[in-house]
Amino acid sequence: MENEELFKLLAGKYPLRPELKEKLNEMIKREYYAKSQVILKPGQISNRAWFIEKGAAMGVIFREEKKVPFWFWNEGQLMISLNSFFNQVPSETYIELLEPSVLLSISYEHVSEITRLYPESNEYIRKVMHEYQKMSEKRILEFAAYSPEEHYLHLMKDCPAIFRKASVESIAAYLGISRKTLNRIRNRTRRM
Repeated sequence: MENEELFKLLAGKYPLRPELKEKLNEMIKREYYAKSQVILKPGQISNRAWFIEKGAAMGVIFREEKKVPFWFWNEGQLMISLNSFFNQVPSETYIELLEPSVLLSISYEHVSEITRLYPESNEYIRKVMHEYQKMSEKRILEFAAYSPEEHYLHLMKDCPAIFRKASVESIAAYLGISRKTLNRIRNRTRRM
């Protein structure tokens, strides 16, 4: 059946009801994007949530004319600008694709309809928000308590595909270090 990976992510070990799956399949759109395409900009209200079927993306802000990634998404993950999407307020960030990508998307209006028609879907949304909160807390902890090298090693462990998909500059900016420092860390860790 279509969209099974997304449904597994949402439901976990308990399958979605067949009628909910059918309704979601009617609402979900498959979208194709080119590398470097920006799908959300500051000032836009995020009207879509995405599941990355194929590809990768990063959340970006600009600081002093420099692109600073704050989040990476990879295949098999939900990609949402949480505040903009759920509160329907203008985004403060960009979402940019790192490679040609296939995304499954659903609109805010459809999510609202699903939660009204299928109250159990609120539990799936709560689960998604909980995962984002957990990942955000982990990122804050890494910045507060870990050295740049430890932060780099955690990123390598948690998201190795990003090192093939994102530029060295983007990874260095995400880690809050210079490209030169990143190269030194990479050289040191290769010898370990």
